[in-house]
Amino acid sequence: MITGATQVAGVIGWPVRHSLSPTILNAAFAAVGADWVYLAFEVPDGRGAAAVDAMRTLGLGGLSVTMPHKAAVHDAVDLCTPVADDLGAVNCVFRRDGRLVGDNTDGAGFIDALRLDEQVEVAGRRCVVLGAGGAGRAVARALAEAGAADIAVVNRSPAPAAAYSAGPRGRTDQAAHEDQACQSAVPTHRAVSTCTGRRDHRG
Repeated sequence: MITGATQVAGVIGWPVRHSLSPTILNAAFAAVGADWVYLAFEVPDGRGAAAVDAMRTLGLGGLSVTMPHKAAVHDAVDLCTPVADDLGAVNCVFRRDGRLVGDNTDGAGFIDALRLDEQVEVAGRRCVVLGAGGAGRAVARALAEAGAADIAVVNRSPAPAAAYSAGPRGRTDQAAHEDQACQSAVPTHRAVSTCTGRRDHRG
């Protein structure tokens, strides 16, 4: 039962009404008897920082953050975890000692899903990441930390992939772009991550 004491959390994005997060999180809250409710808040592009201000004002317990707000929220919270700072992107916000903390669990979540759901270990594997946005950067970083032997970043435009590969925070070994690069990279690499809402792997 929702009461005046029920804690509210939610996901912000644009669009976000299609998200399964409310169904999943509300089922989890009910399973453990937590007095929480989880909602989807459609926040237009450019209003991510305003959503963080609303979290402060309304006393929301936490936020999940999806496109296109990850960079804006990174700049709007009180502090970030090292991984969120490294990536310049936040996918969740929580409260700690009265402050709003931004974290990024995209990469760790991807690695855990491979290990727990697919029984795939990436250590020593050659991997391809399709996409060099916030999720793609997080996955490439996590693959490197998990011991991947080689990581190719494939992107529709070359600059983001090249920047991540060569930049001070980059940990990938090569950057590729366009269809020809994708076709040449995928057959020679063992694990494939498409950072556009799905994942795949090759044994």
